[in-house]
Amino acid sequence: MIAEILSTGDEVLLGDIIDTNSSFLCGKLKEMGIPVRQITAVGDGVADISNTLGQIATRADICLVTGGLGPTRDDLTAKACAKAAKEELVLNPRALETMTLYFKKMGFEVNRDNKKQAMLPASASVLVNRKGTAPGFYMVMDQCHFFFMPGVPSEMKFMLEDEVKPRIVNIFDLTREIFIERLTIFGLPESRVGALLEGFENKFSGMHLGFRATFPFIEVKIVYPWEGGSKDCRDTAERQMDAAREWAVLSLENKVISLTGQSLEQEVGRLLKEKKHTLAVAESCTGGLISNLVTDVAGSSDYFLFSGVTYSNEAKMNILKVAQKTLEAHGAVHELTALEMAMGAKKAANAHWSISTTGIAGPGGGSDDKPVGTVCIGIAGPGIETAKKYIFNFGDRTRNKKMFAATALELLRRRLADL
Repeated sequence: MIAEILSTGDEVLLGDIIDTNSSFLCGKLKEMGIPVRQITAVGDGVADISNTLGQIATRADICLVTGGLGPTRDDLTAKACAKAAKEELVLNPRALETMTLYFKKMGFEVNRDNKKQAMLPASASVLVNRKGTAPGFYMVMDQCHFFFMPGVPSEMKFMLEDEVKPRIVNIFDLTREIFIERLTIFGLPESRVGALLEGFENKFSGMHLGFRATFPFIEVKIVYPWEGGSKDCRDTAERQMDAAREWAVLSLENKVISLTGQSLEQEVGRLLKEKKHTLAVAESCTGGLISNLVTDVAGSSDYFLFSGVTYSNEAKMNILKVAQKTLEAHGAVHELTALEMAMGAKKAANAHWSISTTGIAGPGGGSDDKPVGTVCIGIAGPGIETAKKYIFNFGDRTRNKKMFAATALELLRRRLADL
């Protein structure tokens, strides 16, 4: 089965809005065992939309279309569809009825401009919009089943659940399922990840790998389109996926930080919750980035106690109780300074764990013995007080800070996992 998504609207092509609809629809089709072959974006032109619909009709089985169903002059999807299908655009009584009911509920009258939204291709079936004024519609062109939905995300999502998914289930045999395993990797470049997993497809027939890099992490997806069958067949498929995941994890040089596609900060939070431990953070060069990552995780108030962004030496001494003699002897960027920062934050918050960062993010400020990209990370916890110096220079201040923060969280994750 071939599925495509078509997003219409000049605002998408101009970059005025981000096309979140397509991403959402891909996910929902994947849950139904329907992989999306292609996503297309086209502007608000009748000819462009019509030509694109005609092309999709010849190659796809399902196409979900969003946008262009409203009352304004640039809402031309229904007209373009009628042109592609070589049909008349007619007033659809069912569409008008659903619109009238919605307007009445909202306390408004249906005017002439609104009635435009009820003008649909002659063979179209109405998809009721219970969250807005513009009806959707369904029709078949050539081999393809088209579902036209509003571009407003809230309206589209309700229509998909209420009207579109039930029709797809009735039309197609959806015994197929897509098994997906996600691994999050930190500490390897994408090229190295690919090299380590070379030969996967030969070893695990029918499966394939997908890669997504979001600095400084790599997500590896193991994808297994399963054609369905008995419970025993499903159990066999699940065992095959388990074997594939285990092989990949063993191949990736102990750099997998999550077996479920979770972020590093989510994994740290999960471990802290599991062990009922708390965390404090002391930051200099990362400027609060670690604290922001940790608190972006829902429920972080269960374990996150304190954050101190101590950029100046005075703040390090006054708030974290870093010794003046340490700063005079070694400077702000040193392992001993990082250790005293971590110990000070831990004590100030009465936390189980503390991590600290102090370094040189760049682009200036480096020296021969402390070049740009130098970071010292401290960690203090049950039975552990240590710090280490690293050098990461990616030629960009933001990327350096992201790497500093991720390295600190990864050191903490490993300590927590070893408990």
